Amino acid sequence: MNDTLTMRRALPGEADRVMEILEDGKRSIARFGIEQWQHGYPNRASVEGDLALDACWVAVDASGSLLGTLALRFDEDPEYRMPELTWLTPQTSPGCTPSYAAIHRCATAAGALKRGVMGFMFAAAEDIARENGRKSLRIDTHPGNVAMRSFLTRHGFTELMTFELKTKGDAETDLTRIAYEKLV
Repeated sequence: MNDTLTMRRALPGEADRVMEILEDGKRSIARFGIEQWQHGYPNRASVEGDLALDACWVAVDASGSLLGTLALRFDEDPEYRMPELTWLTPQTSPGCTPSYAAIHRCATAAGALKRGVMGFMFAAAEDIARENGRKSLRIDTHPGNVAMRSFLTRHGFTELMTFELKTKGDAETDLTRIAYEKLV
């Protein structure tokens, strides 16, 4: 199926469909009995923020259906600047262009699960990051999100360490995450 997919930036009129896909992701995560994404985040404001920054990407099949989404950010992530985190790539000075791109808010539509959509999107994100001069991709996930952890390991990400989110306390109740990075 991967040969029939393309990845492109989402259009503002596609915010509803992006939210539907993220809601599918929330339901998928809920089966693990963890709190990640179960209290309103990600929400419409986070999608609209990604759209405003041209950071919301979608996987589209040959018929034009949106099957997956992710946020690919090129700005510095404050969560990833914590001194206790040790990354594969060095931290840059504040205000400098980061050496990494960060993936956030990734999900596959329920009807497209097990069809390689997320793998396709992550491979495309690697290419985009490389084309934009980044040396790595960074991502984090909840320790209980066993599907994502397995996916990241299979796709060449290195599990680095557990840390606590600092900026999402209003949208998430369980702030423990595991940092991952992949050199591109």
